[in-house]
This record gives sequence, C-alpha cells and structure tokens, in this order.
Amino acid sequence: MIERFDLVPDKQTPYLTFEGFFEPSLFSLIQVIPGDKKTETSVIIPKTFINNIFFAETEITSFAEEGILEKLSLEEKIKRTNNGEIDPSLILNISTMVNYKIEFNEEKSDSRRITFSMQKLKKMLISTIEKEDIVEKEETVSQDEADVIFWSVFTPRMVNKREKILLHPVTALMSYRQFDQLNVAILNASQKQNGAHRMAEMLTKRHKLSIEKKIGAKFNIVNISSVREQEILPKTKIYFHANLMKQAIKLAQVLPGEQLLEPFPASRLSKLATDVEIFVGKNFE
Repeated sequence: MIERFDLVPDKQTPYLTFEGFFEPSLFSLIQVIPGDKKTETSVIIPKTFINNIFFAETEITSFAEEGILEKLSLEEKIKRTNNGEIDPSLILNISTMVNYKIEFNEEKSDSRRITFSMQKLKKMLISTIEKEDIVEKEETVSQDEADVIFWSVFTPRMVNKREKILLHPVTALMSYRQFDQLNVAILNASQKQNGAHRMAEMLTKRHKLSIEKKIGAKFNIVNISSVREQEILPKTKIYFHANLMKQAIKLAQVLPGEQLLEPFPASRLSKLATDVEIFVGKNFE
C-alpha cells in the first residue's frame, strides 16, 4: 500500500521515493514504461493499493515552478484471476518538466519504500565550423555536475477529515450516509443480448443472500440497461466509489470469470443513486 512520496535532491541524480508497505519479493515485477512523450513515464507496481487517507487526490499538479515534476497521477487496477483471487496493481503516471530517464533503484528500496532514480537528459547545442559554415547538432547527454539546479521536496498536503470530505460533494454525502444498502446498476457492455438481465437474474436468484452476508448490507439492483456500441468491453468491469472498495471486491468474488475493478471516474461521480456499476463484458457466459 502506497501512502506518500518525496523527491530526494541530489546534484547528479535525484530520487523519487514512494513510502508505504511493500513486498520486496515482487520488486522484480515492477515495470517502468516510457511514454509517447520524452517527459512521460508510467510505472506499474504489482500487488499494491492506494491509501486514500493520505492520497485524497490521485492526480497532483500543484508543484513549485522550480520543481521537476509537472504531474503525478495514481491509478488502481484491480482484477480477478481465473482461480478467483484478487490481483491489484498500481499505475504511476509521471510527467516531468524536461526529459528524465526514470529507473527502479533496488538498493534504495525495501519493505517501507520504493525508490526510482531520475537521470536528467538535456539537449545541448554543439557548434562545429566547417568551411566557414556553422552546423548545429542536437545531442542528448547526462546532467553535468557543473549545472546548478534548485530542488524541491514534494509531499502531498495533509488534509484533516473535514477537508477530505469537502473534496467532492458526493464523497461528503456518502461518508455521512449510514451504509445499509448497496445500490447497484448493471449495464450490458457485451454484444450478447440481455447480458445485463442475465447477470441481474443470476445475482438476485442465486447469490443475493451470499452477497448480503459478505458485504453486511442489503443488495439492491436499481438499474438494468445497455451501453453504447463503442463502449463494448472484452471483460466485465466494476466501477465503485472510493469508500466502497471492499464491498466491490467482495461482490467481484461472486461473479463468474475475470473482472476489472476501477474507482468511478470524476465525470461520473454525480450518480448518487448508484454505489457500484457492473459493466457486463463479452467474457460473461
């Protein structure tokens, strides 16, 4: 579980460190993937969740002008494997002001922190004179010791409970609501007819009591419909509000096949009547 991050200054190579609780035996599975732009990098950390108490916002853009980070976003990906186990992973999308080569640093990582080295690559203009003509060549080189850089240490701003609730009106209402009922919408996102209705019938007739026992609340289907053709999904996907992740995981354990679990995107947080949305994918039989 990831809780906070720091940028540790260094004359040649700064270090981006994420603190929390990690499993060192999984470090070899960490992936660092360069983005389409030279200033973008994605990092995939397996078996990791976000601690929402510390990371009230999963997209951070308010950095000092002198800093090297432009944007940092965190995204949880939770899926269910074929043998029924929950497989979470965390995707870090890192955007920097200029070009940096980001690499995982195992020597500076342990069960409480994961560290990435950031080697700055800069563009230099090298002039050569040939027959009284100046030819400019552009090369990418490592950061020189003679360069003077002003580093800043970045950590997410700590917020109190009242501030955290006020971040979004839906979060506020759901936090104060006594949780006694899970309102679920089921949408057919497959090319098979009546996929949502078949899913709803299976859950209410065969698994309703089991679900209610697992989540500790009534299971209520409030909407059954279909998505647009361009939203067809290969796998079933479950969207959930941030404070209902445990209930969504328990619900996923009942569904057949493999599912993806994601928090609701900000653009869809206005649907107060829905706690969880199940998009029935083409893998639902």
